[in-house]
Amino acid sequence: MTKYLAKDVLKLERERKILAERERIYKGGPDHEKIKKLGKLFVRDRLKLYFDDEQPYYETGLFANANKEKLPADGVVTGTGKIDERLVFFMASDYTVKAGSIGKYHGEKILRIQESAIRGRRPIVYLIDSSGGRIDEAGGYHVEKYSGGKIWYNHSMLSGRVPQIAVLYGPCFAGTAYMPVFSDFVVMVDKISGMAIASPRMVQMATGQKVDVEELGGATMHTTKSGSADFIAKSEEEAAQIVKKLLSYLPDHFEGKIPEFPAVEPKRSPEEIDNIIPMEPNRAYDVRKLIEAIVDGDSFLEVKANYAKELVTGFARLNGKTVGIVANQPMQKGGAIFPESSDKGAKFVWTCDAYNIPLLYLCDTPGFMVGTKVEQEGILRKGRNFIYASSTANVPKMCVIVRKAYGAGIYAMAGPAYEPDTTIALPSAEIAIMGPEAAVNAVYYNKIHSVTDPEERVALIQELREEYRAGYDIIKLSGELVVDDLVVPSELRKELIRRYETFENKDFPLPAKKHSTILS
Repeated sequence: MTKYLAKDVLKLERERKILAERERIYKGGPDHEKIKKLGKLFVRDRLKLYFDDEQPYYETGLFANANKEKLPADGVVTGTGKIDERLVFFMASDYTVKAGSIGKYHGEKILRIQESAIRGRRPIVYLIDSSGGRIDEAGGYHVEKYSGGKIWYNHSMLSGRVPQIAVLYGPCFAGTAYMPVFSDFVVMVDKISGMAIASPRMVQMATGQKVDVEELGGATMHTTKSGSADFIAKSEEEAAQIVKKLLSYLPDHFEGKIPEFPAVEPKRSPEEIDNIIPMEPNRAYDVRKLIEAIVDGDSFLEVKANYAKELVTGFARLNGKTVGIVANQPMQKGGAIFPESSDKGAKFVWTCDAYNIPLLYLCDTPGFMVGTKVEQEGILRKGRNFIYASSTANVPKMCVIVRKAYGAGIYAMAGPAYEPDTTIALPSAEIAIMGPEAAVNAVYYNKIHSVTDPEERVALIQELREEYRAGYDIIKLSGELVVDDLVVPSELRKELIRRYETFENKDFPLPAKKHSTILS
């Protein structure tokens, strides 16, 4: 009897030791005061904002580097969690452990959770608060085949297989700056996050330029100028809410079912559309009001809202089902397509297509911007990417010609030649190689300038414009089947719902090849 009691005591002691070690690791590293001063949450408190039970569903690699007291979990928490009852994989940097820097086992934990996401076919969320590679462990570990250097290889293998969402909570340089840009969506917490290839100190050493994190790679810069981030959050709480909302539009994996919700009436009545779209083809209006009159109420989540504002992209629901929206914005630069908006459009379309999210194009553009500046910025190459993405997207896609559809702009916006399942025109639609002002000036320049009387010249220009407009009258073009259907604005939502339902089982395989030579 005594023999068995002794064994039980040993078993209890063995278990107690593991539980005590686990509790020690849960407390994190020694730098809690530092994160308080920076106004950041401890990683385990941060996770509470995301998961249904305020804790991971399970954690893996907890005892990494357990023999080193100052490196609990080697500075990163990895595992799975439930967000609105959906399982996701995650990694979360622990800034209290050597500023969240990546060491050998830290990197291996990230690799393992990425590989689990590949096999498990569920989204992966990266909560990044890391100063980069751990310098005091410098050596070959960052380039070895199974080292932290393989993180971006795994990102590439995950891309288009499962959704990848990155949230930044601090300045992330070099390697950790690549983790977000390899992800599908990036959320940056304002004022405390940043990302750049090199830190301000390294920049000064290399170039002599003095710059702070905010200017070099802060949330405002990346959401307005570089386009490398999709969302800016005012707080950690808001960042978690953005991630939760974003996931509600996305499937678990590229072959997964997209979440559906009960249908909701639009925020604006479809009857308002006629009043939203001005009679004058060049008068500005906010296309987001048009979107609000089409999609389910309060369902529109704009992506890259502060970048390349002449193009609006985002997710919404139509009769409870997710659609990706690509819309020209006449309020900004007349809705013309610039290099930046080409990049923005191509990336969004490419992402929607990867996860089988139907696309809705709302076309109202004078076309691609012209001039020396945009040519130097690669308008042809970047515009090509936008057109390529729209061409190869074989999800259900609808093109609505709202107003102007001039030049090659309609190609990028999935016009009739780019295999939309339907091209719908509203009564305000205009389809032409260019606007009447430019066309008349190009064709009749000599005739116009041969008229010396100013009043006669004005009358001639007006007459020529009317003749040109008659050539692209939308009823005439509808009669010639240039567009599939001419729809009154108040019926647009109903028409789109019916057509997306019709094409739910769309099968439109692309020609066989390894891959394109166009890298969108």
